[in-house]
Amino acid sequence: MPKDTPQREKTVRERGTYASHNDDPTLAGYLSSLFLVVSVPGFIAAAYAGHWAGLYGYSAIVPVFAGLLVASLAVAFSLMHWLTGN
Repeated sequence: MPKDTPQREKTVRERGTYASHNDDPTLAGYLSSLFLVVSVPGFIAAAYAGHWAGLYGYSAIVPVFAGLLVASLAVAFSLMHWLTGN
């Protein structure tokens, strides 16, 4: 690992276990992971539910899932952009 300042070399355990820097997990990190874990199965279920409800045919399930996924990513990135003020 390249170092910018001289300091003693830490073991792998010390670098991982006792990390206290900006790479620590944050609430935003946990929320983004939760979004990924929950959204994909939810969108698959929503796409099939729309087919079962008679809103569209069987061949439209994959495009509907893709549309839901792309729309949710656009909303998530827009929200992150707006909240960070960049």
